[in-house]
Amino acid sequence: MCLNKNVVLMALAALLAAGCMTAPRTDRKTQMLMDELDGYLTTRELYMAKKMDQLDAYRQLIAATQDPAGRYELEMIAASDYFPFSFDSTQVYLKSAQALAQKLSDKERYNQATIALGHLYGKAGNYFEASQILYDQIDTNQLSAPLKAEYFWVLYDFSKDMAGNSGMVERMSIPPAAAYRPALYRLLTPDTPRYRWILRDQLMDEGRLSAADSVSRLLLSDVRPEDRDFAIHAFFQSEIEERRGNAYERMHWLVKSAECDIVNAVRDYASLTMVAQLILPTDVDRSFRYLRIAQEDALVYNAKLRPWQISRFLMQVEDAYQDRQARASRSSKVWSILLAVLTVILSLVTHFLIVRSRKLAKLRKELEKSNNSLALANVTLNDLNQQISKADRVKEKYILSFLQGLSAQVSVIRTEDNRFRNLLKQGKADQLLKELSISGRSEKAREEFYETFDTTFLGLYPDFVDKFNSLLREEAREFPPAGHLTTAQRVFALIRLGVDDSKAIATMLDYSLSTIYNYKVAIKNAALGDREAFESQVKAIGK
Repeated sequence: MCLNKNVVLMALAALLAAGCMTAPRTDRKTQMLMDELDGYLTTRELYMAKKMDQLDAYRQLIAATQDPAGRYELEMIAASDYFPFSFDSTQVYLKSAQALAQKLSDKERYNQATIALGHLYGKAGNYFEASQILYDQIDTNQLSAPLKAEYFWVLYDFSKDMAGNSGMVERMSIPPAAAYRPALYRLLTPDTPRYRWILRDQLMDEGRLSAADSVSRLLLSDVRPEDRDFAIHAFFQSEIEERRGNAYERMHWLVKSAECDIVNAVRDYASLTMVAQLILPTDVDRSFRYLRIAQEDALVYNAKLRPWQISRFLMQVEDAYQDRQARASRSSKVWSILLAVLTVILSLVTHFLIVRSRKLAKLRKELEKSNNSLALANVTLNDLNQQISKADRVKEKYILSFLQGLSAQVSVIRTEDNRFRNLLKQGKADQLLKELSISGRSEKAREEFYETFDTTFLGLYPDFVDKFNSLLREEAREFPPAGHLTTAQRVFALIRLGVDDSKAIATMLDYSLSTIYNYKVAIKNAALGDREAFESQVKAIGK
């Protein structure tokens, strides 16, 4: 039985290695951020309903207001609330406000509504219309000081958007954003958010990232996490972290920005799309789900900028999907090779058992010649025969389990890949995104892998948990449900199988290297005996 067990352990180690030949995994800290963001997304419809109620109240109040001046003020407030929610509704209210201002013969109010309309067109990607309004319809000599500051701010923001997104249209000849900074510095006071906003942008352009970070965090401290401006400031903080090479901090601020967008029921945003792009190499399904949500919101908002930006990302989506297909194909080949190797190994085990059975039969004949040793020989032979029978059952059990698991996995992969390939050929990107968004294949595979590992290992070492706990102090002992192992027990189960390298253990169990190290240190510190000899004691379990 000793040889049989060692051979099966070799096969199990091979299965563990194959199980690790999957797509790269999201690290634990980033995974926690994604889980937090998913929690916000599950309540997204509630925030949308609340926003719709608020906007409906504005509509009713505006409809009941007869005074043109009062109606103008209400329509400008409604347009401000609609600005990140609906392009069409914002446009309707701003044009209505223009008409009311003309009726009142109020040039200041007319210019205010016109500047806001130009800003809307610029943010929505209607650059030609925005340019016509902002550069041809506004006379700066007729603007009050506050409205002039608003006008130059909109020109500054429009120029920044043009510089970042003019690939979708022919580049227009407008001044760069930096050209408006001197005027804005004169019109704004240093303690205002917009003054700090412009200063942060300038510091970023100059590469003074530490100073830019200080100004950015000052902006963040002046708003609450649920305020609309928090999402914008958090997005720019993520850009600072990107330039400083802080990948996790960049993701952290993008997630915070996306969460704030969800709370404010914003439909014109960039953060969630950026998150989807960043996690695509490690979490294709979640990336598709985020992208689908962003695409739906962009289409409902009805501006051309965001859908264009998302459509550029679809090429990366297709590349990621093809890469996943290639990995699945390689994985199938590896599993086929492992099946062949396991078949050879089990054949050798069968041959060994047959040879040993013949030797035992010969030994039985010799023992029968001695009456004095007959009883002892019978007992010994019975034990050996039971071991042979048990070994045969173990062999058949693992062969059947392995073949069934492999067959099911190959069938599922082949069915899904054929369907996804057909959808791509037919140009049904939306349907592909929806189907991939509900696919939990990678998570299911990982759970099935853990279950297979626990079942197989405990089948070979049914008393491992008890003997492992006997090496620890009472407060450190863990008692998982029957047929299962805890994470710490899996770590030392792999050590029992001969996997000593912490990096290999981390890869096999899909944990970070630091997590595996912490588990090993914590368990060794709880050992009853010499902690340095603990791993040797674990390796001796079952021998």
